[in-house]
Amino acid sequence: MASGIDKQKIRGSLERLAEHSAQELISKSPHWGDAIMCDGLLYAARALGTDAPAKSAGAWFGPKLAAGPNLKGWFWFWSAEALPALGLHQATGKSEYLDYARAVMDAVDKTLHTPDGVPVPHPPAVEVWVDVVYFVAPAMARLAALTGDEKLAEGALDQVLLHLKHLADPVTDLLWHVAYVEKQTHSPCLWARGNSWFSIAASQVLGDLRSARLQSRFAGKAEDVGIALARQLNSIAPLQDVDTGLWHTVLEQPTSYLESSASAGFALAFGRALGLDLDRFNSFRAGRTYAKAISAICSKINRKGEFTGVSQQTPPGDFAHYQSIEVGTAPFGSGVCMMALAEALEHQAA
Repeated sequence: MASGIDKQKIRGSLERLAEHSAQELISKSPHWGDAIMCDGLLYAARALGTDAPAKSAGAWFGPKLAAGPNLKGWFWFWSAEALPALGLHQATGKSEYLDYARAVMDAVDKTLHTPDGVPVPHPPAVEVWVDVVYFVAPAMARLAALTGDEKLAEGALDQVLLHLKHLADPVTDLLWHVAYVEKQTHSPCLWARGNSWFSIAASQVLGDLRSARLQSRFAGKAEDVGIALARQLNSIAPLQDVDTGLWHTVLEQPTSYLESSASAGFALAFGRALGLDLDRFNSFRAGRTYAKAISAICSKINRKGEFTGVSQQTPPGDFAHYQSIEVGTAPFGSGVCMMALAEALEHQAA
């Protein structure tokens, strides 16, 4: 694990963020990122050794559990709910949460897919969005780890590799935001948060399958995912801003603004990757990158416990479009930041 990480700073920052997020999740208007904030609270509860964040997560999820998933709404709302449902199942042992996650994953399986099997978030347009890999693959891997379902385990790896097939830029080893399948083209910019969704998803799939001893059953595909993740993170590390430890919202454009949620996602992915012993991964540079990223996202949590500097909902566009996106706070940003700080705290304790 990387040196130069201040355990007390991480704990204090996570406590402040988790306390504010727990209150916000219950009181604010619904947002598609709420499920990610809910999941982040479960990470925080485990790392901090306190029940309060998990109780808030359960209170938010309670009405959903009673009603069942709303599978007719916007894809981003319901597909994200599988991961916190699985986390609450692990925390409580209640099978209802497991059933909820299964229902979500079954619904994902029944949505429109590309000819090669990638879920399409905005039918009838046949598009591959980089975000979707996070909304689909980690939940498949976690469900596989909990149930021993080898088909789901292989499916999680397949989703990572299929997204890579459609979105990877062979020049930079980074990923485009959206691929337009029928036109055989893609959006023009290498968006930071989109790349972080991929790195979070790939590292989580590998970690969950390894912990459940399912990775060796699909060693070839797991190796391909690991190499792709290593190459992506090797390319991301030198793009980190030297002064702040953050990343620009358009990765290849240093004149674009620095953005917090992508930086939290990269911090989470670098921390996980350092523990995965990936082939072709520059772990020496990654350790320094990781320490700077953790310190950077701690600095973006204000006294009220808000995680600031997060770009808001971002459809694809040109460089000027990404530059125009408003920056503030958002539940998905707080959720990913809690995950990153929680895992950093747990790794330091280990």
